[in-house]
Amino acid sequence: MKKGGSLSYLTKEGFRNVWMNRLMSIASIAVLMACLVMMGSAFMVLVNVEGIMKEIEAENVVMVYLDMDTTDSEVKRVEQEILETPNVLRCKYTSKETAFNEAVADLETDATYFEGVENPLPDLFEVSISDMTKFESTVEALERIENVDLVRDNKEIANVLVQIRSSISYVSIGIIAVLLVISLFIISNTIRITMFSRRLEINIMKSVGATNWFIRWPFVVEGMLLGVISAVVSLGVVWGIYALLEPTVSSLFGMISKNFDVVSFTGYALYILAAFVVIGILSGGIGSLISIQKYLKERGGVVYDEAE
Repeated sequence: MKKGGSLSYLTKEGFRNVWMNRLMSIASIAVLMACLVMMGSAFMVLVNVEGIMKEIEAENVVMVYLDMDTTDSEVKRVEQEILETPNVLRCKYTSKETAFNEAVADLETDATYFEGVENPLPDLFEVSISDMTKFESTVEALERIENVDLVRDNKEIANVLVQIRSSISYVSIGIIAVLLVISLFIISNTIRITMFSRRLEINIMKSVGATNWFIRWPFVVEGMLLGVISAVVSLGVVWGIYALLEPTVSSLFGMISKNFDVVSFTGYALYILAAFVVIGILSGGIGSLISIQKYLKERGGVVYDEAE
């Protein structure tokens, strides 16, 4: 049999084995799917937490107060320089008159009491920072702008936000990495059980002179196919769970930040599917390869042959 024809035959055998051993195939799909669903859920949690952290960071504004004698033209220049400052997301200008009127309104007293009172408030800008890890350098840059009298910042809150964001990222990445290792371990052992149940078939192939590669390839194809099936099914499960919990998550995060909207799953569906397929193929293929290699070696002279 030609090499191309042999490869085609062995690949078909791998597909056939999935159906012939459907109970073990379902078990393999189930365990791998459980790991993929947890990975996908952890990823979507991370994406939403990242989104709400950005909203909280945007609300943690820096107050930039101008000199009392700043003219209108200088205010426009300062605004332009603030917007051009690296790491500044946006800024909102409040004139001294507007600030004074708002302060009087908050006192809930007769505004006539303040007629003739000199306005003690300066013009100010509310500046939103883009990257909190560069908070201090951004504040220093704002302080160097001409006509800026004072920059009031919440450095402690910014540092806490950075620490929380880093911790959540590390924990989520750690969980995904652990689940990936677990999925590789589970599917390799599941495939190994399948091989044990088909040990007579493997012995016969070795007896008639089949090489290790000839024996391995159908199992590798089988593992990869199981990985792909698990990936597609897992995507549907994660999507369903996310749609079911979306209203609850939206109301929960809405209490933390009113401007936050739950991330749409459709925007990440293709990326998650691609990641699931890659993980499924790698874990299935590598797991099968590891299992068949260990199995062949453990059987010694009965089924093991160094000839490739």
